[in-house]
Amino acid sequence: MDSVRAAKPLFSDGLNLANLVVSSDILCDSWAAISAQIDGNHQSQSPSSSETVKIQEFEHPEYKIIAFVTPLVAASHLQEEADLVPSSSSEASEFQFLCSQDSQSFAINKAAISLFNALRDSKLSPLKAQVAKSSKSIPHIITGGCLGGSIASLFTLWLLRRLDSATKNRPLCITFGSPLIGDDGFQQAISQYSTWNSCFLHVAHMDDCFPRLFLLSTAEQSLYRPFGTFLLCSDLGGACFEAPDTIIELLTLMSRERNGGTADSQIFNYKSVIESLEQRLICKNHSAFSVLDADSFQAGINVQVAAIGLMQIQLQNMDSDALWRKIVMPEKDILERKNQALDPAKALNKMKVYLAYFEWYKNKCEDDGQGPGYYDSFKNKMFKRDHEVVKFKTELEMYWKAVVEEAEKRPQFPGAPLRSRWLFAGTNYRRMVEPLHIAEYCKLGNRSYISKGRSKHFKLLEQWLDEHQKQPRNSVPNNSKIKKITSSLTEDSCFWAHAEEARITCRLLNSGGSNSAEIKNLVDFEKYVMGLLKSCAVTSDIFLESSSYMQWWREYEDMLSKRLMGTSHNSELTRYMKDGEYHCYK
Repeated sequence: MDSVRAAKPLFSDGLNLANLVVSSDILCDSWAAISAQIDGNHQSQSPSSSETVKIQEFEHPEYKIIAFVTPLVAASHLQEEADLVPSSSSEASEFQFLCSQDSQSFAINKAAISLFNALRDSKLSPLKAQVAKSSKSIPHIITGGCLGGSIASLFTLWLLRRLDSATKNRPLCITFGSPLIGDDGFQQAISQYSTWNSCFLHVAHMDDCFPRLFLLSTAEQSLYRPFGTFLLCSDLGGACFEAPDTIIELLTLMSRERNGGTADSQIFNYKSVIESLEQRLICKNHSAFSVLDADSFQAGINVQVAAIGLMQIQLQNMDSDALWRKIVMPEKDILERKNQALDPAKALNKMKVYLAYFEWYKNKCEDDGQGPGYYDSFKNKMFKRDHEVVKFKTELEMYWKAVVEEAEKRPQFPGAPLRSRWLFAGTNYRRMVEPLHIAEYCKLGNRSYISKGRSKHFKLLEQWLDEHQKQPRNSVPNNSKIKKITSSLTEDSCFWAHAEEARITCRLLNSGGSNSAEIKNLVDFEKYVMGLLKSCAVTSDIFLESSSYMQWWREYEDMLSKRLMGTSHNSELTRYMKDGEYHCYK
């Protein structure tokens, strides 16, 4: 089991996750933790009774297991509480953080949420605080069987909200024979945040009636939907599936094949199943859950269906088109989306290369000290490099728009929606590239960039940085990175938008228009610039002779000589510029 710590990132992929838990002791240890708490006196009771729920921790060298064991619950009792509780109700208030733009509502199984609420204050809240603290040093496996698995799933979700988004040791939840706990909205709310969805592995055997219990609760189509990865098993072996439609279809087929399964109030014993899976791996000396060749995808799915004992019933009752549509196609869609997805870290590193080109471009535009600077050079497209930089700008914009859009869709909770690494990189991108968006906008003669022309992703990147910086100092890591960014780029990425507005105002006043509001705007701009200079929050390229800022200053100075600002106007910025102090600014 010395691979567990090195394998932490494997929690991000269902197939790798199944390989990890089956080829190591994790699956075996998780079931052993549940079995250790089941005794003869654990009799069938109401599913909402919390007094005899057992929660116990088990220490292992490289991880800690927390096992939830509930009283034996009759399937008939659970079916009586098969109703779904809407997210808008007070009963589901602890999970309303899952609501987002794409998943504005969902519903959770009544039996599961009722028992969770009964345990929350007395047992789960202290446990959450304890796990959140210790997760920085050791991974946690959260496990449970039957209804205990439902509570383990809800507790894991609750815990994920508490954990810092940068936490490497995210918990892994493994359930055995657990009923489905939410509707389509619930599944979508979790699945939209891939790092959360990958924290769940649900083990279900063909002879265990509980995983497919709520599939039988409606006459036509079940309202319940699975999330996470499902490891479906039979005496013949096991197979791993991730597509909700495929999982529903296979659970339904398993139900028809067995027409029942375990006794009404009997917990299925997964010990022999786990041993069989481990033995199968050892005998074949390769993964039982290998990634399928896309060219023979349907044949591969046939092998997996056969591995869970459904091949015979599938051939008898489903034609090839139905097999493809109901089982193969959903899994194929999942595989294709994964193949198309870029590795986030690699994509971010690629964007950093593009930003490095921007650094070169910026420095090249300022080399002789007389040029207009990269903002005005790009605006006027005077050199070949001004045209070549467009493709890098486009790539960066596409990437960061997608990153911000994805972050905005995720379940919202206190703290920045982006991890620190992405937040700092996004800040660097915004401060370097947004001036070029402003240049393009203003070149067309447009006004009011900030209110009319600014892209939403720039606004959100700035908003999230502000929220991050307002957090208590001891909870905000790597503030030095922000300082490094600030030292090389103008802090306000909309500086040039303010400068362009000031130039337009000068022209209006110089042409004979007199408006107290316009004069006030110029005074406000003076104060704004002086504030940036005092805090060294603007770079010296604004003082290049051909820059838009210096063009504004010459136009403004001409206005002052005509006393269009009044006879006694003598601001701090005016003195600073007239005395030439800006030549010493660094």
